[in-house]
Amino acid sequence: MCAFMHSRLLSKFQSLPAFLVVLWTTCISTALAPAAARNAVVILVDDLGWRDLSCMGSPVYETPHIDALAASGMLFTDGYAPSSICSPSRAGILTGSQPSRHGVYTVVKNRGKEAEWKVVPKQNRKFLPKDYPTIGTVLSDAGIANGTIGKWHVAVSSPSHGFAEGKWGGYLGLPINYFAPFKLGFLPKDVPEGAYLPAFIRDAGTDFLERHKDERFFLYFSTYLPHDEINNEGEDPDAEGMFRLAAPEPVVEKYRKKIAAMQRAGEDLQGHDNPVYAAMIEETDRSVGAIIDKLDELELREKTLVLFISDNGGLSKYTSNRPLRGEKTTLYEGGIRVPVIASMPGEIVAGRISHEPISGIDFYPTLCTFFGVKPSDPAKVDGEDLSKLLFDGKPLGERNLFWNFPSYNDPQVPARGPRSALRRGDWKLIHRYEDDGYELYNLNTDIGETTDLSAGRPEILQNMRQHLEASYQRFGAAASLPPNPAYRAD
Repeated sequence: MCAFMHSRLLSKFQSLPAFLVVLWTTCISTALAPAAARNAVVILVDDLGWRDLSCMGSPVYETPHIDALAASGMLFTDGYAPSSICSPSRAGILTGSQPSRHGVYTVVKNRGKEAEWKVVPKQNRKFLPKDYPTIGTVLSDAGIANGTIGKWHVAVSSPSHGFAEGKWGGYLGLPINYFAPFKLGFLPKDVPEGAYLPAFIRDAGTDFLERHKDERFFLYFSTYLPHDEINNEGEDPDAEGMFRLAAPEPVVEKYRKKIAAMQRAGEDLQGHDNPVYAAMIEETDRSVGAIIDKLDELELREKTLVLFISDNGGLSKYTSNRPLRGEKTTLYEGGIRVPVIASMPGEIVAGRISHEPISGIDFYPTLCTFFGVKPSDPAKVDGEDLSKLLFDGKPLGERNLFWNFPSYNDPQVPARGPRSALRRGDWKLIHRYEDDGYELYNLNTDIGETTDLSAGRPEILQNMRQHLEASYQRFGAAASLPPNPAYRAD
């Protein structure tokens, strides 16, 4: 199955039209909705690009456990993160809400100097409001065991926002260092020097499963991998440091040799040529394998829905998102399109490839239906329930997927400035707040967003703008931003 998926996905990069013809097929499932379903696990990885898995076409990275997870269920080719950057993306997964509802638009604050901002960005909340409901809220109210393990980054500490348990997560979204002694207070203490952080995340996840094996449970398992570390000298996360990758040396050396051998053989690495990043991908895969193996050991695999997703696209300095344009922090496909997998043996038909555009923002309403609970505040739920798609194979129908980033990540790079995006069917519209301009792409024929059709297809542009305006109104998002009087062009 994984080889089958790999060959189909790889054909995309060799012949784009052929790839799209192959993938734009309809799979019909005969599975029934899980009337007696018990448990669910969301596996959220950090900064994993759309092609950073073997089953998504990487010629270098080795991900046998994630490949097996994909083969056991449904792999989405058109899966998306709720945002192009971690905090708002995680908030969207946990709440099912757009950033305009909870106010978490970016990470910590708008970046750059005020004089560099052409427009006045929306004020950002660093964390979710304390009383904002999450999936943990509704499950705790229903008496269902729940916990969050690993990266948190939506509140000062974990657990919070209704979750009953929390471990190894806090206010910062990346470790200062991956190898002990760990400098952040919410990470493990009194551990052997040189110990690798992901091992503790894995152990906490499997421990949660062991402790709750005899009851209904929900586990939010959030790796720090393959995000880089800060690596500063002190313990202050705001201190100057060097962002860098970190992985066990034997795994890194394995990929040094593999990459060198492939280069000698003249093989195309397709931009996947960083041995440390490759090692961190393998460690990510090992973490996923630990959770799935534990479910198998406890004989809970067929009773557990597993959802896998990344919080945003990959960083170009470490990996390649090609043929997608852009990277993390941009609303081009490379920043928001990510691997998404849904698996529940016996309920979700194995080996399915779905081309339905879905988002992590859909997880919250889907989990509510799965557990038979109602959202704490339905008015705040902006995602769509995927249950009939996952368990019955019924298409969602044409829908709008909306991303809103009225913020600055880097004012020197236009693609990292205030923008919104909307996908409907094959079409994608990008709205630039700074000049009130638009970009229009047909993802069916131009997945790399190389040709802006806004001038050549005025009727499509007008229709997409109408849908975008409707989304601004529906979600209470800003349709425009005022000029910044403090802006200095020099």
